[in-house]
Amino acid sequence: MDTKQNLISTATELFLGKGYAAVGTTEICKTAGVNKGTFYHFFPSKSDLLIAAIDQYAEEFKASFSRIAELQVAPEEKLRKLFDVPMKANAAWRNEHGFAQGCLVGNMGLELASTDPSVQSAVVTAIDAWAREISPIVKELIEIGDPPKIDAETGANTVVGLLQAGLLLAKIYDDPQRILQMADIALGALASSPKTHVI
Repeated sequence: MDTKQNLISTATELFLGKGYAAVGTTEICKTAGVNKGTFYHFFPSKSDLLIAAIDQYAEEFKASFSRIAELQVAPEEKLRKLFDVPMKANAAWRNEHGFAQGCLVGNMGLELASTDPSVQSAVVTAIDAWAREISPIVKELIEIGDPPKIDAETGANTVVGLLQAGLLLAKIYDDPQRILQMADIALGALASSPKTHVI
């Protein structure tokens, strides 16, 4: 692992485990085994490192969602598999660290979106990218009439919202299985989505 990637991976672990404010550059450098000069060579600030961590984290989930969309299975099964991705990630983290971590994108959005515009932009970019990967699955569901006559973009945003709701509950209750509860209501929630996207 190169030095830049080491810093991103280390920061991701620390930010997921402790949040943003509780983690300083000194701890990041010590954990990564680098000095501060090396840190600032790659990242002008802790916020810049966080954005790089969000981008990479989001890309990994995006790739998983894309693979699910391409599976040769029923769209209802694809929809459920979307929720398996964060559930398994939280279960693995819990086994290693002793607690469910939630989601880096959601956690950092809750902590910083109202105070750091750059982080807010990174979070919005991540969520929008996830919705684009999920949209083909929603379109498949629309084509078979389950749910009927909804807007695919709005439906995809609904699914992302349910994923984030499940991740928040997993973190609060320290129970990754809470994420799958959102999968159980996903079809019903999609059926209730409006026909067009309203901001």
